[in-house]
Amino acid sequence: MRVNAIYMVSLLISLKNILFGSLFDVTIDSGKASSDQTMKTICQNILLCGAAALALSGCSIVVFEDGPDCPAATACPVAESSALGQIDEVPSAAPTADQPAIIAPDPSRPTSQPLMPPPLIDGYVTNFAYDSADLEADAKDHLVTIAAFLADKPDVTLIVEGHCDERGSRDYNLALGDRRAAAVRDVLLANGMETARIRTVSYGKERPLAVGSTPEIWARNRRAMIRMLTE
Repeated sequence: MRVNAIYMVSLLISLKNILFGSLFDVTIDSGKASSDQTMKTICQNILLCGAAALALSGCSIVVFEDGPDCPAATACPVAESSALGQIDEVPSAAPTADQPAIIAPDPSRPTSQPLMPPPLIDGYVTNFAYDSADLEADAKDHLVTIAAFLADKPDVTLIVEGHCDERGSRDYNLALGDRRAAAVRDVLLANGMETARIRTVSYGKERPLAVGSTPEIWARNRRAMIRMLTE
């Protein structure tokens, strides 16, 4: 059993006071104070030496000091705090071969654009007003897109058909259909297509898209249509 040294010393001092206090009283009463005092001192020294030997041989001495709780040979972990009283962040370890460094994307570097679907070419239809061969603005924009899409496809050939409604003579409608087909061709040529890759044909009123004699049917038949041929 491990006994605290301080507790042992206190116990021995108390025992000394009890024993030698009563002995001292006895020697005074008997008139032998001088010789007994010498004997008392010798016994005290013997008792204290025995107590010290007992404490050093069989007891563990625990000394309490005002100091760090960690042993002197071991450095205590101390977290350095910033000016705001917060613990500084621990720097991350350098990337290894198994963990490559993360590179942030360069905002000045252009990103790849998403692929655009090809425009409608074969079967594309644009309509015209009565007795007119003028293209609408949205039709011109679509034809520009077609020309750009076919710029690197020299094996594609286009046929542009011109059509009219049922009103008017056959010859007049053939001429009007030809102007409508030519209007489409001119926009394609102006945007990079070659003349040899575009042909025009007029059917007048001979091939109506819808049959009838209403304004809605006539508007649908006044048109130009693109057909695409691949060599």
